[in-house]
Amino acid sequence: MKPTKGKRSGARIAKGRTQHVKGSRKAKAKRIDSKPGRPVKAARKPARASNTKTAGANRRAKPVTPARSESATPRPGASALLGRFDVAIVGGGPGGSTLAALLRNQGRSVCIVERVKFPRFRIGESLLPFSIDIWKKSGVLQKIHDIGFMVKRGARFVIDETLEEECFWFKNGLDKDHPYAFQVQRADFDKVLLDHAADRGARVFQPLSATSFLARPDKAILETKEGRIEAQVVCDVSGRWTFMSSRQGQRKVHPTHRKVTAFNHFTNVVRCEQDPSNIIIVRFGDTRMGWFWLIPFSDGTTSVGVVADAEYYRQAQLSPEQFLWKSIKESRAMEPRMRHAVACGEYRSEADFSFTSDRHVADRLIKVGDAGAFIDPVFSSGVFLSTKAAELAAEALDKAFAVNDFSERMFQDYEQKIRSGTAVFWAFIDAFYNRDFLKQMVTSRRRPLLQSSITSLLAGDIYNMDNALITYLTGKGGAFADEEMKALVG
Repeated sequence: MKPTKGKRSGARIAKGRTQHVKGSRKAKAKRIDSKPGRPVKAARKPARASNTKTAGANRRAKPVTPARSESATPRPGASALLGRFDVAIVGGGPGGSTLAALLRNQGRSVCIVERVKFPRFRIGESLLPFSIDIWKKSGVLQKIHDIGFMVKRGARFVIDETLEEECFWFKNGLDKDHPYAFQVQRADFDKVLLDHAADRGARVFQPLSATSFLARPDKAILETKEGRIEAQVVCDVSGRWTFMSSRQGQRKVHPTHRKVTAFNHFTNVVRCEQDPSNIIIVRFGDTRMGWFWLIPFSDGTTSVGVVADAEYYRQAQLSPEQFLWKSIKESRAMEPRMRHAVACGEYRSEADFSFTSDRHVADRLIKVGDAGAFIDPVFSSGVFLSTKAAELAAEALDKAFAVNDFSERMFQDYEQKIRSGTAVFWAFIDAFYNRDFLKQMVTSRRRPLLQSSITSLLAGDIYNMDNALITYLTGKGGAFADEEMKALVG
């Protein structure tokens, strides 16, 4: 039975059917089961080394020798078999490589399918302290330190029109155990994480593009341009490429947060006076106009960019270079810092359209990080949310392998956690675009509890429901739900 066609090139997934996303090859979708919630189990266990525990064992499996690609004579019309793994990951960025390392710690055989060769340029260069524990767990933290990235101790926020400002030091958050993060050039940083996953035993296919996904009763099939990969589960960690959501027609752009950014790297930029390692965020214009970032690196260069409404950018009809410099020259806070700056890279622009997906999980499928949702990057949340999602996905997969059940219902708790964490950042972002709340941010020194609560959110402590600011901003009441706090968010 063929799957029902969706709005785009993919297929709408109905209960009781396989998930089939059209790619360069066609595959017949077979019915899994008409009863919702029935476990989807593997017909056989994947091959493991002799010291590996079985999938249903109570104790955690020991690391195994990485799986090799298996050659097979393809059936007439079938693609070549590249290999069989417990988990196939689409995307080798921070989320994908972190997930691979965590799964290897569980003893799972893992492959990563990455469509471009590393190193490659990316923005999203300022990281959050609550990622540190995850990288320590994956085993890569010392390697990050060894590269010599700039240590980030805080964030400075400035209102452009009034030059009011405040610096938030991570050591002063509600949680005192996460005092720092890093400022990184993503080309180097992402390669460190991917190389670490390979060192841990993950098989990396690079450069190689995934083309389609099919969930069957006994396995998942990931088609690529060079052949197929068979696994128990496929994890889409493809970033804003959204390998699965785009094909399923589930990528929903946020109706109001439609932004465009123009940026470059520079020398001779005036950095934060309190601490030159701090990121600076400058808010300008009316309630929906935009903001600047200034991110310092250890080699003396600085990433500088402007984020503005897409319509405002379109009407300007300027190149990325022209738009960035026009915005800088009109800024009271940025113009003095950039007066002697010299560009040392290529001027670029990207559409930072915030979006989400209808679903983050399905039978034999988990979406991780930006592949499932992307939010306004004003609080440098992108890499953190992807890394945190990788940790949560690894936990969900560990439970699924323990009972040999890879149906959608096994991943519902993961989806709920992802949506609740993203909702906290969304509430914080909406507050940032409110003039009254921004005013309270830059004058929060006189209210120590408010400042500590804001600092904790800036550090990525989004699941701490003891933070009264979280309970207030997400509409759940709490200690800040008084007349003064109500005025902050309108």
